[in-house]
Amino acid sequence: MGEERKNMISQYIANGGSREQWKELGFDYLQFIEIQKGIEDGVDVTLYADPAFSAAQMKSIRLGQKAGLDVTRIANPDYDFMQMEEIKAAIVAGVSLGDIEDPRYDYSVMREIRLGAEIRYDMSRYALMGYSGNVLRQIRFARKADIDISFFVKEGFDEHQLNELRLGIEHCVDVTRYMLHEYTGEQMKQIRLGMEAGVDVSQYALLGFSSGQMEQVRLGMEHGVDVSVYADPFIDAIEMKEMRINLEKDDSAYSLDEMQSQQILIGLSQGLDVSVYADAKYDYSQMEQIRIALEHHIDPSRMLDNHLSSRQMEEIRRDLEKNV
Repeated sequence: MGEERKNMISQYIANGGSREQWKELGFDYLQFIEIQKGIEDGVDVTLYADPAFSAAQMKSIRLGQKAGLDVTRIANPDYDFMQMEEIKAAIVAGVSLGDIEDPRYDYSVMREIRLGAEIRYDMSRYALMGYSGNVLRQIRFARKADIDISFFVKEGFDEHQLNELRLGIEHCVDVTRYMLHEYTGEQMKQIRLGMEAGVDVSQYALLGFSSGQMEQVRLGMEHGVDVSVYADPFIDAIEMKEMRINLEKDDSAYSLDEMQSQQILIGLSQGLDVSVYADAKYDYSQMEQIRIALEHHIDPSRMLDNHLSSRQMEEIRRDLEKNV
């Protein structure tokens, strides 16, 4: 920036330059607003009164000064807004800026170095190796849980895979069952959840299954249905889900809930032939209408259709009662 230009900017800051004057110097409207706010706040506007700073960068520098921080370290247009925010957070936390203030680092990398320093763990060595912020995040989580995942990091597993390997170790499952680069993080997750639930994951821990298919096979096994009916990589996950739900419905036909059982007990106490309606395909309100019909010595055969609502059954029962 030329000396004459600097002098004009200093003059406008001191005397309150107009919108048009700032525009002539290359500042857009949002930058002008941040300069005006800085003047109003009484901060050192000269630190950011440069068109090279975006309005967001200007705001970060301005708010940092308002908070009483030494923002000279971030008053550099090479840092984007998010990087500036991370360096400010490091200043507040008392973290050494030497490990963080590198414009080549994404803000997420800066964040992990900062958070690692807060638990007294040096993350900068991984940042220097070029690992992403998401990978560094998994390393930090593992460190907090006293788990070493450095082997998996060196082997090139991505952040999603590292997350599942870390969780597997934390939950004491055999991660070697899914420790393959070919598995996505979501596939690893389904295998991990299956082992945690105690099901035989060998039935779906196959590369031919998508994570969605794995999930449906796992859920079926957890719910006790015969998954061999649909555990086929040529059946898509949506169809698998429909088949699983239908199988679960079929299995539930053999169990009665408390309300259904109550209707059967009432019938037994009155000496009725409860076998007529003691079937889980009828809900309790349907059972009730059939029971009432039996109590009134009415043949309920016209009512024995579980697709009829209880209201429809009641209408049929009342119609039959007229002929008794």
